[in-house]
Amino acid sequence: MTRGRPADAVPARVLVVGDVHGEFELLAGWSAAVREALGPLDAILAVGDVEANRDEADAAGVHGPEKHRKLGDFPLLAEGLIDLGAPLYFIGGNHEPWPALDAAGPGRWSEDVHFLGRAGVTEVAGLRVAFLSGIHSPRVTDVPKARRDTARERTYYTADEVHEVSRAARRTGAVDVLLTHDWPAGITGPRRTGPVGRAELRTLCERLRPRWHFCGHMHDRCRGAIGPTEVVCLGHIRSGPKAFAVIERAPDGRLLLVEDVTSGAWRPLHPDHLTP
Repeated sequence: MTRGRPADAVPARVLVVGDVHGEFELLAGWSAAVREALGPLDAILAVGDVEANRDEADAAGVHGPEKHRKLGDFPLLAEGLIDLGAPLYFIGGNHEPWPALDAAGPGRWSEDVHFLGRAGVTEVAGLRVAFLSGIHSPRVTDVPKARRDTARERTYYTADEVHEVSRAARRTGAVDVLLTHDWPAGITGPRRTGPVGRAELRTLCERLRPRWHFCGHMHDRCRGAIGPTEVVCLGHIRSGPKAFAVIERAPDGRLLLVEDVTSGAWRPLHPDHLTP
């Protein structure tokens, strides 16, 4: 299995993926295509709605209609039958096994798969990554000290978690990448009649001033800017290249987006990531 660069190499290339929704075999195919074109990956970042369900009990904890409680491909990944080519680090969206994620907390979810947690800042492949899981809801986000007792309420972030990202960034220093599931306010997607997104996430981005802000949730690909920050909204994994971005650390230290990852020439490969 390919596990990225040698341990003593300088991390420089990260794949960012939109909503996976349990389709890890498809993610492996796209990762293989990226690695064939660009070289090894140091990590894969996922912006939520990953649905990393290890078993039927995990899947039963996903809020929503039955179609959102499918087991998906994750058991094959956990068993080593699917190779993503690099460690996966994910935040949670609104379709996740939240009872299991909350019980486990941040950290190793399975071999080479890591749950970043509800809110905070961490280092991934040499990048300072700020993150916020979940989506907005007036019943939780806008209520001080709100409780999350139901499966539905677990899918929402709290105001304190938004503040925790800011507090963590002040403690740890400059942020390279911000990951959220919801969009920040003021972004206009290709299928939207006007700007959409969350005001508190725009404020968070303005405070952190990361180089890149990646989000998902709406299954649209869109680019925008908030001050010095480039915002990239990623699509559903079935939308192909629109669900992906690759960022690279240039020799001069700049964190650049590889533009051609969204070109029509990209196709998922089917290497030996699935054992017969």
